[in-house]
This record gives sequence, structure tokens and C-alpha cells, in this order.
Amino acid sequence: MKPFLLFMLLVSSFGVSRLWAAEPVWFGDAQAPRVLVINSAMDLSSLEPMLKAFVALHPDIRVSYRDVNTLELYYVTIEEQKNPISSLVISSAMDLHLKLVNDGYAQTYHSTLTDQLPDNFTWRNQLFAFSVEPIVMLVNKAAFPGDLPDDRQSLLQTIRQNEKAMTKRIGTYDIRESGVGYLLASQDARQADVTWGRLLEAFGSHDVQTYCCTHDIIDDVASGKLVLGYNLLGSYASQRVRDDDRLKMILPKDYTLMLMRVALIPKGAPNVEDAGMFLDFLLSDNAQKMMQTQGLLFPMRPDPNRPNDPYVVNAPGPTGVIELDQHLLVGRDYAKQKRFISNWEMALEISSKD
Repeated sequence: MKPFLLFMLLVSSFGVSRLWAAEPVWFGDAQAPRVLVINSAMDLSSLEPMLKAFVALHPDIRVSYRDVNTLELYYVTIEEQKNPISSLVISSAMDLHLKLVNDGYAQTYHSTLTDQLPDNFTWRNQLFAFSVEPIVMLVNKAAFPGDLPDDRQSLLQTIRQNEKAMTKRIGTYDIRESGVGYLLASQDARQADVTWGRLLEAFGSHDVQTYCCTHDIIDDVASGKLVLGYNLLGSYASQRVRDDDRLKMILPKDYTLMLMRVALIPKGAPNVEDAGMFLDFLLSDNAQKMMQTQGLLFPMRPDPNRPNDPYVVNAPGPTGVIELDQHLLVGRDYAKQKRFISNWEMALEISSKD
């Protein structure tokens, strides 16, 4: 299917046009002579302090910020090539951003800070990582039946031993609507194919609930509607655990996936200079420190001298960093993607959206 046809399908099915209908959130002086438009698949709460700090440093820049789902963001970035609007695009769906670069929708950027990035944190000088975070399970301690799981095998055991209590009370991403959800599911399949298959079957036979977005899963875990959320972004989960003692975040000891948040400057961006300045700001020591000390994101360069800091990853077992390389493109091959989603639908016993 051609990208534009798939984009139009998404417009009708998932409401991509919401991006244009929604009002952006503005930062900085309304009279500032320069405007930087950022489209991002990141909750504003995780970036707002840094946006405020940036415009305070650069009072001649006003920032427009739009938050959009990862899959929608991918197609919006393609569609915007007809009439470029945004100058920086931020996502947790590393594979979709890598595909945008590979397909010619991004442009090269160099600075002292980007040139200092390790090779595995950048791609072709067009895609840049600025944070790395764990992918976690989140449980409602009061509602969860039995001992809390510490890995996928113990989660499977709990599901089998507590069928009634677990039915319709596990939440995860709908990989047809969530770009990052698809990425994480495909990485699970690579990391532990047998365990992943068994987990999918258990989810399917117990009516797993699927969602587009992390915060919706977290809300339902907090309310007790769900007892567990699977494969959630650690930064969002950590923020809620900090403020809600009913919740516990679990880094699975069998393996913990590690995800990079990445940014690119679209081809034809109207304000490359300020986009580069904000990217450099995200990579700066000041912003990296803010991510950690204010509990916003897991920084690339955490301060290890802060004992028991929840924003320093201390996984109980091996970590599997999702590498920023061409292997990510394999999973986004259209035929393989369609087959993977079809198998996922069958395993979860849910109807196809085709």
C-alpha cells in the first residue's frame, strides 16, 4: 500500500486530522519574532519544563508544541512534506523515525553536541537520540492477585492460576494504532520468541484490553479496572508511581527492553536553525540534568552519584537496548508488518481492522 493511501486510511480510521484540529500549546513571548513548531509523540508534562527553560534562554523564539500518537505522527510528517509546517519531530517509535530518514523525509544536522553522540545514538546525522528508558510492567498492588510478577514467566503463572481475576484486567498497546506498541511487540518477539508466543496466547484467552496510548493504560491500572499494564514507557510509569502509592513499576528480570526517544528535522523544515538549537538543548548537560532531577525522562547521561534515584536504570536482569540501526527497518517491511499484525490478532483472538 502506498504511504499516502495508508495515510488516508488512518485519517478515516484513527482520526489523524485531530493533529490539525487540536490547538497547539504555546511557549514564549507572543511577540517573539521567530516561531519553532514541534510535533511530538511525548506527553507535554515530560517536556514542558524544558520548553519553558528553552524559551527563557531564547526570548526571541516562540514554540508551538503538538502532542500526537506515534503512528499518526509518522504519516503526518510524510503528509507535511507538501506544505512544511513543523521543524522538529520527536518520537518514541524509533523504527518509524528511522524509516522516515531512510525514505528521505529528514535532513542532515551537525553541531558540536550531535557530533559527540556515540554512534549507536545517531543515524546518518539525521536522527538523534536524547533519552533512554526502560520498558516496564505496571501493577495495582491492591488489586493484583497473589505475588507480584518479577518476570514474564511469573506473569504467565499468575494468569494461569488466577483466571477470573486476570480476565479483562491486563492492558497493553494496540499495535495497529500505536507505533511504539508495534515496535515493542516486535522486539519482544525477537528477544524471546517462545515466551512471547505463550504470553500472547495467555493474553488472548483472558481478553486482554488494548489501547492506543500509555497514559490510558496507566489510568486504568490506577483505577483498578486493570491489574496490570504490559510494555509501558518507563518515564510515564515512574511519574505515576511517584505520585500514587497504589502502583508499582516492575523491570522484568528475564530482560528489560530499553527504548531511545529520538528527534529529526524534517526535509523542508521552515526553521532549521531553531530546531537545531532545541535539539542541542535536549542534548545539553542542563537538560539532561533536568530530565533526571525533575523526574521527566530517563536521560542518556544520568548522574550515577544520586543513590536510589528512580531515573537511573537499575534493572534486576539483562537489558536489551533497541539499537538504532537498519535492523529496525526489517520489521517495518510492509509484508512482514502485515503478517506480524495478523498473527498478533489471531493470538489475541481479536478481529482484524482491515
